Amino acid sequence: MSVRVRFAPSPTGFMHMGNARTALFNWLYARHVGGTFLLRIEDTDRERSTKEAVQVIYDSLKWMGLDWDEDVIFQSDRLDVYRDVANRLIDAGFAYRCTCTREELEAIKVRMEAETGQKRYDRTCRDKKQGPDCGEHVIRFATPITGESAFEDLIQGSILKQQEELDDFIMMRTDGTPTYQFAVVVDDEKMRITHVIRGVDHIDNTHDQLNLYRALGFTPPQFAHAPRILGLSKRKGSPSVEYYRQAMGLTREGLLNYIVRLGWSHGDQEIFSMEELIAAFDLKDVNRASGNFDDVKLAWVNEQQLRKIPLELLADYVLPYFQEKGLNPEKGPWFYRMLDVIRLRATHLGDFVDRCDYFFNDIKEYEEKAAKKHLKSAMTPVLLELADRFEKLGEWTEEAIAAVMTRLCEEKDTKLGKIAQPARVALSGCAMTPGIYETIWLIGRERTVSRLKAATQWIAENDQT
Repeated sequence: MSVRVRFAPSPTGFMHMGNARTALFNWLYARHVGGTFLLRIEDTDRERSTKEAVQVIYDSLKWMGLDWDEDVIFQSDRLDVYRDVANRLIDAGFAYRCTCTREELEAIKVRMEAETGQKRYDRTCRDKKQGPDCGEHVIRFATPITGESAFEDLIQGSILKQQEELDDFIMMRTDGTPTYQFAVVVDDEKMRITHVIRGVDHIDNTHDQLNLYRALGFTPPQFAHAPRILGLSKRKGSPSVEYYRQAMGLTREGLLNYIVRLGWSHGDQEIFSMEELIAAFDLKDVNRASGNFDDVKLAWVNEQQLRKIPLELLADYVLPYFQEKGLNPEKGPWFYRMLDVIRLRATHLGDFVDRCDYFFNDIKEYEEKAAKKHLKSAMTPVLLELADRFEKLGEWTEEAIAAVMTRLCEEKDTKLGKIAQPARVALSGCAMTPGIYETIWLIGRERTVSRLKAATQWIAENDQT
């Protein structure tokens, strides 16, 4: 049987990191085995579900590159199905109507906790056989009272629980909408899901769902519960895909590469392309131990990915950041070369525009510390000589620029840094840039000559040595 997996978020807000990893694990497993990845929107919570949040799910998955294979399933379109299945279970004796009020339920929970140590329902209505005209009611599943619930988890191993520890959970609310526990079983059967891959916090739900599968005569899927991601709950709000995409300026390659390693490993390899992840990902390599979310490690992974991304794709990623600053560079050799030299020091996409102002705009001022150290009267003849030689240089290439500076160093019997660093400050206004030859080439002949001469004028007006 072909593998069929699903990602089933609730549209109640942004997509946080736990959901993002669940989607990624499902998508990678489907692509690895040539299976099918499905998307289901669990929107039965009428108060919290919004169209805007559905769009956030779409946008987040598309940005991550996690494409789904069939039409999206909405639970809100299937309410009649859930009601029909619930009534079928009642008729077969596997479910019942419960009319206990909220106040009665609270009193029951207090008493049951005192008697058994568990806050659960005491099955007051289980044997009443109440009909649909019993007034306001929920529908509960009649959980087996004796025996064991056991399954073999593909990640966590053998899981066992006594049926007497389980509750008669609510299947249908008073407003006629299904609960998570009930709807997922009905939907997974309809969608022919073969593997349910989700977070370890759903393990207890699995026992209730297995009882439902048996009551309905369905064959359960295989379950794989991924470990927790630690370090998120302590934050002010759970960080979302949108946050890391926009506020932090991460690439999708960086974010996905990082979160996939929160629970999965492939030898000692840390940096993966998407193609490598698809080829390597297998549920047998998902760990049981929890992963720790670390923003420093995330930034490092993103930095490594920035150095591997094809320049044409990187240009697509960074152009919106330039446009926000009022800059509209054209794609081409010059822009690609600039990105190539800047990415060696970049951690986030925003770094590209933050570190290249001098490639686009005139220098308004020099960094005080850099100017004081490098723009001295003794450098005026050298900077003017450089300006003259660059102005007369035939071919404007990095190799030709390097030859000019090497020759001048030889003539002055000095090291490259003694000339390159003052030139760097003169050309960029700061002490840190990419390599001096690349920087000069990118700034261009005319602006290089002009800025070198302008620096000597500044020295004449400001240097007191």
